Amino acid sequence: MKWIYLIGATLLLVGLSCTTGTDGEDGVPHDQTTVLGTLLLFVDVWNDCDIDTYKGLLDEDTFTFYFDPQDVDWGLPPSWDYVAEIAAVGNLFEAIGAENVDVELDLDGIEEPQKSEETYIVYGIHYNGKIHDEYTDANYPFLGNLNIQLKKTDGLWIITDWWDFAPSLLSGLPATWGEIKALY
Repeated sequence: MKWIYLIGATLLLVGLSCTTGTDGEDGVPHDQTTVLGTLLLFVDVWNDCDIDTYKGLLDEDTFTFYFDPQDVDWGLPPSWDYVAEIAAVGNLFEAIGAENVDVELDLDGIEEPQKSEETYIVYGIHYNGKIHDEYTDANYPFLGNLNIQLKKTDGLWIITDWWDFAPSLLSGLPATWGEIKALY
């Protein structure tokens, strides 16, 4: 029965329109001088499995990833810090490889903060993605919404907090981003 839900969720993923990173114009990487640029770089980093650049997107001192409450009910912690995030994502990137990761964020309508603002939260970003495990030849889709808080440091926007939310319509199916990261 769960396979029927996974197939339906996968079809839903295919039908969604999302903005992806694609390394900016003319192959020049996105930069962190704008919130949108940081989020596009975030997508690029995930799709390229670039752990070194990912480290620079997160605030080493304050970063916190908050799991969806349903994931916590299934035994995951309520949150983890920068060290746990880098360890899990680094393990995932190494195990899966860039050719096996596909992440999309719906960034249509993202507004930039006022120039005077030093922190900013982007609410309700829809995401969908898939990792392919070559060893087991299995695909693992993930789907949900996230809120990301950023702060401006030396003219660059860095991520301080990330809240992961399962979509209420498909709660529990497929996985959330947090569940995928926690596997590694």
